[in-house]
Amino acid sequence: MDKKKNTKMLKRLLAVITAFAMSLVIVHNSLISADAFDTDYVNKDGMALGYSIINGYSKLSIEHNQYKGNKIAVYCGLDVTNLYTMAAVGLYYVTHGVDIDRIMTDNEYALEHIEKLDSYLKNAGIKNDRAMESKPLILEYAKRVHSCYDTLGLYIIDATDKYALELMEKNYVDFVLDGGCVPRNLKDLNMDGKSDKSDALMIQKYLVDIINFSDDDKHEYAKFVCDIDGDKEADIRDVTTLLKDNF
Repeated sequence: MDKKKNTKMLKRLLAVITAFAMSLVIVHNSLISADAFDTDYVNKDGMALGYSIINGYSKLSIEHNQYKGNKIAVYCGLDVTNLYTMAAVGLYYVTHGVDIDRIMTDNEYALEHIEKLDSYLKNAGIKNDRAMESKPLILEYAKRVHSCYDTLGLYIIDATDKYALELMEKNYVDFVLDGGCVPRNLKDLNMDGKSDKSDALMIQKYLVDIINFSDDDKHEYAKFVCDIDGDKEADIRDVTTLLKDNF
């Protein structure tokens, strides 16, 4: 299997597994769009950056009480560098006609495929030992357990904000997604569910250090949000792009 095919399969794997917001990078307006991946991030450091961005999103979302209730998605993922795992997910993608665009916006559709993929991988003999070892710790203080996808390593639970924040700091958790569902908008610095001129103003303030985030995860998320045009540079052109898109 050549490098190009490996990269495409990895993109599909990550897009389906983390329909709730996970991706490794980040270009356009959605963290988990199939078109949003960049091969520069298909490595250990890139994955860590993707996880940090999602945790930053969740921390700000929790602060702003964006979602009512206490549902979160906790991810303790598979080894996506394993060629057999990638091949199995690629086959699932092809044989089940997964609509990546829909999976980004339709929560029920995303859940349907997460459940099917988890079962499919389990039947293919794929195991997630890391998730199984961590599961009791993840669920220990859950107020309610909604769903457990042990092969994918995805657990949807109700938890206090305090516990959600604590889980983000655990080495056995890759990320926690506030809301436990497909995010309303991942390019949203003020957490009002929209990307508009209010965000443009906040981006301007962030660029000139009027707004600062001491927390590393929030800082990485802010950098991601500020890169509106996807050129990996946060500057005034991103503000201009956002303003043009909203007039």
